[in-house]
Amino acid sequence: MSKSQTTPEPEVVELRPRKRRADGTTWRETIFWLLAAGILLFTGILKGINLVIVLAYLLVGLWVLNLWLAGRAVRGLTARRLPRPPIQAGIPTEWPIEIRDDGPAGGTWVLEERVGDASASWLIIRRGTGAVFRPRVRATFPRRGKYTIEPLATRSSYPFGLIGRSTQILPPDELVVLPKSARVDSERLRKWLFRAWVGGDEERRRLRRIVEGEAEIHGLRDYRSGDPPRRVHWKVTARRNRLTVREYEDAAPPRLLIIVDPWLPPRPKAPDRERLEALISLAAGVCRQWRREAGARLALVMAGPKPLAIDGPPGPGTTERMLIALALEDGGDGSDIARLLGELSRAALVAPVLVLSSRPDSPVVKAAGRYLGRHVAFSHVDKREAWYSLP
Repeated sequence: MSKSQTTPEPEVVELRPRKRRADGTTWRETIFWLLAAGILLFTGILKGINLVIVLAYLLVGLWVLNLWLAGRAVRGLTARRLPRPPIQAGIPTEWPIEIRDDGPAGGTWVLEERVGDASASWLIIRRGTGAVFRPRVRATFPRRGKYTIEPLATRSSYPFGLIGRSTQILPPDELVVLPKSARVDSERLRKWLFRAWVGGDEERRRLRRIVEGEAEIHGLRDYRSGDPPRRVHWKVTARRNRLTVREYEDAAPPRLLIIVDPWLPPRPKAPDRERLEALISLAAGVCRQWRREAGARLALVMAGPKPLAIDGPPGPGTTERMLIALALEDGGDGSDIARLLGELSRAALVAPVLVLSSRPDSPVVKAAGRYLGRHVAFSHVDKREAWYSLP
């Protein structure tokens, strides 16, 4: 019994725009070859020249042999798509494919991965039963959204290139390209959120603890690498002549509720779509940055034509769901914000609220404030704030 063997991995191939082939069939070569064979056969029969007739039969025989060998070269192949990393617009990403060859040794075949009008292909020599190939695709997607990966195909015109045979070894698949993320400064964002709220001193202290994830001061200790600069107690530091930080007890994880208003007019123009893309990038940046801190709680409400409320435990799974929702947002008129907020947990509803919009006069701000009974922080992409920079 032959053992499974892993062949040297083919090089990483870039996904590039290419002309589409007609299922791997070399029709031009086939037509010319058979036409030449037909002309020779007709001439041989008409003139009674046996050598020319034999030559015509030889050409047809070679074509039939090529057809059989090409079909043999693509038999016995199976494949599976290995897990793909998250794909972000504008950033090169690679994903692997695993191909197992249980067919006969000998021959060559071409593997082709296609996404839209772009494709990546590899020429692979068959090495016998049990060979495993793991080619990798490198791609850079300029825009966020959903892309369709066409069926993974193999094709071969081995050995003469007279006729090609192809087969599909994997069904079509879909991938979601996440939006480009704005650069968000978490320290400036928290200070901005705190200033955006209005209320009494007690309300401000409560919100500061929620936003910054701090509780009552437990004591003082020496500075350790990684401590946030805002926790440095400067008076004690000056007195002791060494960095001293406040230590907090039972600190609650920071919480935030983001409401995204992806508004577009009925007939959007290029500047309108640019504002929408800026909004999506800003919301993605806040989501990524806020959830980097251990235990940070974040809820997301999409108040567009595809209403959605996401509220889950800390972790990469919930963050990816939020980024996917942002990636698939097409923009449009708003939806019922009260119904969406009603789907959130109590912990999300008591968190500070940040409304992000593509328009300066978003009605979502007042609607959310009325439902929650308090003020909400608001920012729109036409007014750039110091706590973020767009890509």
